[in-house]
Amino acid sequence: MTRRVLVTGAAGYIAGLILPALRDNYELTLVDVKDTDREGRPVPGVELLDLTDDPQDRFADLCRGIDTIVHAGFRRPADGPSYEAERANLDMTARVFQVAADSDVRRVVCTGTNQASKWYERPWKAKQIDRVDPFDYPRPDTFYGWAKAAYESLGFLYATGAQTRPVPNVQIRIVAPRPIRAADFADRSLTDYFRDIAGWVSQRDLQQLYLRCIEAESIDDPYGVPFQIFYGVSGNARTFWSITNARKVVGYEPQDDSEVTYAAEIARMLARG
Repeated sequence: MTRRVLVTGAAGYIAGLILPALRDNYELTLVDVKDTDREGRPVPGVELLDLTDDPQDRFADLCRGIDTIVHAGFRRPADGPSYEAERANLDMTARVFQVAADSDVRRVVCTGTNQASKWYERPWKAKQIDRVDPFDYPRPDTFYGWAKAAYESLGFLYATGAQTRPVPNVQIRIVAPRPIRAADFADRSLTDYFRDIAGWVSQRDLQQLYLRCIEAESIDDPYGVPFQIFYGVSGNARTFWSITNARKVVGYEPQDDSEVTYAAEIARMLARG
């Protein structure tokens, strides 16, 4: 039987990267507050729905019979970063978990970001640490990162089953899901450039990671709680964000390496010094 997958934020950037693979493998329900992408192009199949303003509870109706929710919904703050602005995103995520708990949704795959632990980049750039692990304590240094860390904490609570039925969920901390162009770093340090080289994730690797998170039979942690945090990066030779647990738990095997994809530009950047 084909899995039924509901995607929130389906017209957004991250959803746009993974939708081709999701369309090929699953029966999809797509929701967003708009039905066009960043360039104004229509995204086929999107149903207009605001998860934070849904008096008819249409979201709950749409989740009936859904196997997995891929939560990629995000409301960009209109007036700059703030606690109040990010609360809307946290409230949206809380609704996703609660509706999943109240229905028969098998799993939630939540789109997060390395911003939940971005502070660790400071000691990395200072050559004080070599690697950050998903099990390291979250250390955001922006309100955006704080909200993503809060998603994770809330996700763990729902996974435990202490307040509702257990809601298995994965939090994907995506790092650099975009082309890394050396020209964008012309007036910046090599360290900044190699930060993005280390954090790059190709489209096909990101698609594979989401598919593995949806398909994996079990996402239990060592204590039996169905909860995981994975970094969304490719198999880059220059590593900082560990993907060891993603390899072990869901069988993630990235196919791409920024050191290969951007070899010529990396050589030019190194020659620049």
